[in-house]
Amino acid sequence: MTKTKKIVSTSTFLDTLSDEHLIKKVQEGDHSRMGLLYERHHKDLYAYFYRCTSDANKSEDLVHTVFFKILKNCHQFAGKSKFVYWLFTIARNVQINDFRKKDPLRQSYEIKEMDSMKYAVNSPSESLEKLEQKQLLERALNQLSPEKKEAIILSRFQGMKYREIAEIAGCKESAIKSRIQRGLLEMRELIEAWQ
Repeated sequence: MTKTKKIVSTSTFLDTLSDEHLIKKVQEGDHSRMGLLYERHHKDLYAYFYRCTSDANKSEDLVHTVFFKILKNCHQFAGKSKFVYWLFTIARNVQINDFRKKDPLRQSYEIKEMDSMKYAVNSPSESLEKLEQKQLLERALNQLSPEKKEAIILSRFQGMKYREIAEIAGCKESAIKSRIQRGLLEMRELIEAWQ
């Protein structure tokens, strides 16, 4: 019984440690703390990459690339800002590098099995309508410049504030606000033209 209490309290203690404390421990050579950082952030990173690439396997690979880079370059985290900003700065750079390598003709807008499964609870007509709307949004998002697309994904899907995105992107908050507004306007115009 005492062992169970000790395990629970250790787990609770680890959950309360800040990301900044954990990365400091990694910098000091305690690489076991990377596992907790991975558990905390891999889902958000995966969601970010999936919205950028629409490719589940590629997204998983990019998440692993980010954590490999963190482990390799952990000494570069100076603690001047939150760890999550540094994490998404690395993710952004990984995504940009991947985008530069990508064949622009490779983008496709196929119906994915997972997407059709998500809407199975609704009636067939509702499912089809939601699927079509989702595809139009993804298609429009993929037509934007990388800067606008990234700003919209981080803001609307990752729930980040403009100042947080600006810190990650290395620009002013007003530039991020402008990218998002222009990007959403472009998306609306594209969708209206396609319907």
